[in-house]
Amino acid sequence: MLVIAGSLAVFGLCVLLGDLLLPWDQATRIGTGAGAGAVIAGVLGAWASSLIGSSAPSTTPAAGGPAASGERAVATQDNSGVIITGDNGTVQR
Repeated sequence: MLVIAGSLAVFGLCVLLGDLLLPWDQATRIGTGAGAGAVIAGVLGAWASSLIGSSAPSTTPAAGGPAASGERAVATQDNSGVIITGDNGTVQR
């Protein structure tokens, strides 16, 4: 809720400052301020979302999941693509 309130405040402040400070006609000033406010509020929302939604990645494999060790080891789970290993990267079928 704090991020939403902050985003709305930043948006309103940008519209107000655009209307007060820019030298164009009023519709252009408000539109420019609203555009800048929307961009800044979007960046603020994305930043807050990344803080809320991120958790530290696990460095250990899940129990029963793939595990690999060694210089050229590869472990995959649910991979439907092509994995190329080796020195020259040649796909052999």
